[in-house]
Amino acid sequence: AFQAPVMKARTTAVQMFSEGDIGVLPPLGVYDPLGLIETRNMRRYEIMEIKHGRAAMLGFLHVIAIHAGLRLPGYLSPSAGLKFSDMPVDCFAALEATPTAGWLQIMIL
Repeated sequence: AFQAPVMKARTTAVQMFSEGDIGVLPPLGVYDPLGLIETRNMRRYEIMEIKHGRAAMLGFLHVIAIHAGLRLPGYLSPSAGLKFSDMPVDCFAALEATPTAGWLQIMIL
């Protein structure tokens, strides 16, 4: 009576990359000397690379904004009496000036 159509089996192997993709070079093809592409989920790694690249760009914009003099109003640590405007501009000096409770909050999240 009712029968589902028969699916044809694939005769070709599934390829992750095709000609014209980013990173596929004409003389070499996909450069993967250790053969890691077949053993890993490359789409996940591509998404993670994009995410981390965006986070790095936001961090760079933060450094530019701080050096340009943009500061948030209010207190970084009300109990220590530390305002955002009191934090040093230098990256390493700002790391040292951050209170321990602030570092603990960052590490917990």
